[in-house]
Formats: sequence, C-alpha cells, structure tokens
Amino acid sequence: MKVSSKNWVPNIQGWSWIIAIVWMLIANIWKPFGLFGFACMFTPVVIAFSGRGKMHCARICPRGSFIGTFTKKISLGLPRPAFMNTVAFRWILWALMMGSFIAMVIYSIPKGVYFLGNTVLLFMEAATVFGFISGVLFSPRAWCTYCPMGFTTGNIRALLERRIQKAA
Repeated sequence: MKVSSKNWVPNIQGWSWIIAIVWMLIANIWKPFGLFGFACMFTPVVIAFSGRGKMHCARICPRGSFIGTFTKKISLGLPRPAFMNTVAFRWILWALMMGSFIAMVIYSIPKGVYFLGNTVLLFMEAATVFGFISGVLFSPRAWCTYCPMGFTTGNIRALLERRIQKAA
C-alpha cells in the first residue's frame, strides 16, 4: 500500500478499536500499562505539529474507532443540543478535562507508577464512557466533534496555518 507524502498516516480506523480494548484490558490487570495512555495523548499532537492537522482523528484514533464501531447500530440519532456545537463548549470541555487530568497526574506522580498508571487508565475510561454515551444518544461518532484531543489538534493546525500565512 502506497501512502502519499501528504497523507503518510495509513487509515486503520476499521480495526484500531482493538487497540483501545486490549490496552484497557491489560491496564486493568497491570496498572503500569496504563501509562501507555500517554502515547494515545501525544500521538495526535505530534501528527498535528508535523502539519497533518487532525489526521490522527480521521485515520487512527482507537477511541473514535471503538465508539463508532460499537454505537453504529444502537445510536438513537437524537439531535445534539445546540450548545454542544459551540466553540465555547469545546473550550470549556477542554479546560475541564485537561485541567482535571493535569491535577490528577500531579497528585498521582508521588504515589508511584501503579497509581499513576491507574489514574491515566481511569481518565481514559471515563472519556470513553462519555464518548460512548454520546454515540448512543446522538450519532455514532458525536464525541469526535468535541473531543478535547481533536479540538487540540485542530487548534494546532490553525496556529500552524496562521504562521505559514504570516511568513508568506
């Protein structure tokens, strides 16, 4: 399979949900494995800073793949409340989730690798449950429209585009 230089990230959305399940299962058994959740958080940022924007969301995201795959047939398709479509909602959700995650990590670090791994796991599981509920209520990948990581990578893309325009 040839991947163009612009889209160098292959599309694995059809099966990347397996990564989410396997990671959660192993991390629930052996808590330090939860620390690999940081890879799920930093990969989209690295891809975005490489100039590929939200490519992670569209081609890789194990959580999005999991939620989309398992809510497809049970989604109620209700309209999302209007406030969920606003940039203000995305900023508030981003601030709440990132702020609470940073606080939890700072609290967890002195308690050791088992506690920290469990903290990352619990945070990621909570976000997955929230996303799953959104998928059941609204559309299968409703979570993806306001996911804090997608919002972050979209903002990185916009920042890079502004810098390129200023340089031109």
